[in-house]
Amino acid sequence: MRTTTTYTQTVTIVTDDDGARTITRSHHADTSAEYWFTELNPAAQAYAIEEAISEEERTAYEWGSQTYFATDEILTAARDLEKHQPVEFAQDYGCSWYGTARGTGNWYHRPADWQSVTEQQDTGICYSMDICNRWNEYARRIIAMQEGYEQATDRAYIHDENADAAADNGAHEIEQAERNRARFYEDIAERIEDAAEELTEDAARAVGNIVDGLIESERDYYQSPEFWREWFSEGDERFTRDGERI
Repeated sequence: MRTTTTYTQTVTIVTDDDGARTITRSHHADTSAEYWFTELNPAAQAYAIEEAISEEERTAYEWGSQTYFATDEILTAARDLEKHQPVEFAQDYGCSWYGTARGTGNWYHRPADWQSVTEQQDTGICYSMDICNRWNEYARRIIAMQEGYEQATDRAYIHDENADAAADNGAHEIEQAERNRARFYEDIAERIEDAAEELTEDAARAVGNIVDGLIESERDYYQSPEFWREWFSEGDERFTRDGERI
């Protein structure tokens, strides 16, 4: 406990009509006590925690709150992924931190750019690691599809070239066989492309779910009695006897 006493001296001077002066002095002492959280009784501690949670809920979207700083860091990690991968986060800051992640193609009514998908290196921050790990689970499969697509299109091109050569030489049976083989690999490539586009959208939604889950988890943590009890117990805030923060 820290006790602060403020002394105030008041000097009153009264001058009569004949010029005589009377000087009166008075003194006033105001003493206030400031308490560490651990010095408060259980009821005062509960009041301090309840008030802190109420303020955190009220200022969750405002700069300065614990929830704001944690959420901003999560969204920074999400935006970093957005810079390098075909994923976008749509978000309404006016009423919610939550956003929906989609493949970039959705916003322009075209397929997601699955061929630009790569594995994403995290920044070492826990939020970034969670987001990148989730993305990379899908990215590795999409990259394998990219390789399969390239192989299929290469084979289709080779068979088309063979068919053209056979046609030039009048070997129509060979030409037809090569055309059939080309169409076979073209069909494989098309199937891979459709599957990869869908998987890229799945990856974006999965990342969006991770981001929303992290936001919700941090919000619950910073608005919990457990957090504020530990924060006040280890912090340097001072309180009145009743638990009001000073």
